[in-house]
Amino acid sequence: MKYDAAIVGASIAGLYTGMKLAQNRWRVVVVDRRSAIGVPVPCGEATGNRAELSRFVKIDESWIARDIEGLAFHLNGAEAVSRAVPQAGVVLHRDRFEQALAAAGTSRGMEIRLTTPVVGLARSGETFTGVLLENGDDVEADFLIGADGCESLVGRWAGLTGPLAESEAFSSVQYRVESGFCNDGYLHFFAGSRVIPRGYIWVFPKSSTTVSVGAGLYGSDRSPPRAERFLEAFLASHMPHAARRNLITGCVPLALCPRRLCKGNVVLVGDAARQCNPLTAAGIMNALEAADLCVRKLLMSKGSTNHLLSYSRTWNGRPRRQQKVFLVLKEVFLASSDTEISKAVFTLQSVFKAAPDRSRPFRFSLFKLLRLLCAFFPKAVRQWRVLLK
Repeated sequence: MKYDAAIVGASIAGLYTGMKLAQNRWRVVVVDRRSAIGVPVPCGEATGNRAELSRFVKIDESWIARDIEGLAFHLNGAEAVSRAVPQAGVVLHRDRFEQALAAAGTSRGMEIRLTTPVVGLARSGETFTGVLLENGDDVEADFLIGADGCESLVGRWAGLTGPLAESEAFSSVQYRVESGFCNDGYLHFFAGSRVIPRGYIWVFPKSSTTVSVGAGLYGSDRSPPRAERFLEAFLASHMPHAARRNLITGCVPLALCPRRLCKGNVVLVGDAARQCNPLTAAGIMNALEAADLCVRKLLMSKGSTNHLLSYSRTWNGRPRRQQKVFLVLKEVFLASSDTEISKAVFTLQSVFKAAPDRSRPFRFSLFKLLRLLCAFFPKAVRQWRVLLK
């Protein structure tokens, strides 16, 4: 059987893309090397609020673990700087969310093949004709969509991306912990040289009795200590007797997304396209935004590749420009002392003191982001090459 689209990767970007295409009567197959949808959960599961999510899906409350009511930043154990943001977002049961996307797609004819590693792309001359499977079979399709995560092989095979540099990776480790520590509906971030140099620790509420506690490092170009060491020290200090479960590790690309997101009939979306936030490593809303845009361009294509070029052009507008600013902010953060970071936090409060847009509370205008850069001009100016890319 020949498919209209073969999607490599059964996480949010791939499942949403497949679901929407299937709802428009495309013959779609999604392949993934994992054995189950939504497992393991690869992140802290915090994302946009109900208004944001409802732009893409009809919300089922069973997906929602907690509501996010604000942010708190802790520097080296000092008193937290916090900001209440009612309806700021939600913490998902991401496994349930992905399983719901899969069920909605399969109900419209989308096929899912698990425990199915992909080992290459099939070609006929200069045209990609399908994906090659580890068992020797191939899947023929008109369009091939790479949604295979941080180190996307589809992107490499198509010549759209290369391997991530060590400095472009955000390596992380997380536990689910039974604790009331920082379990107040806020997203808590801990940073500073005495807590975790070149990274941050997060405590996100999950239920009334559990929190997700993780640590991430910007760049993996340093020898140990690794993120796990800082997380263990943090847990020993703040939650020494709390029960832990669900250990997960992960990696998020911090690189600027490529200007070309498609080549012929091959398209990249989500982390495979490096479309996440390089400062926070957040990616759920970015994946939905990108997948929705990709689907609209594919549906316009009507079997040709002409409209796919506008997918790249559109993403190269505001989304990529904003990503550049966040990338510069990340580099400024890494180059700053604890004292400078403390000043930055208070500047953030001033720059973003206006009431947020409830439908997109963390969609900042480029003007506000540039104001923040100007506050740290001496360090930000050294990153001018990023803004010109």
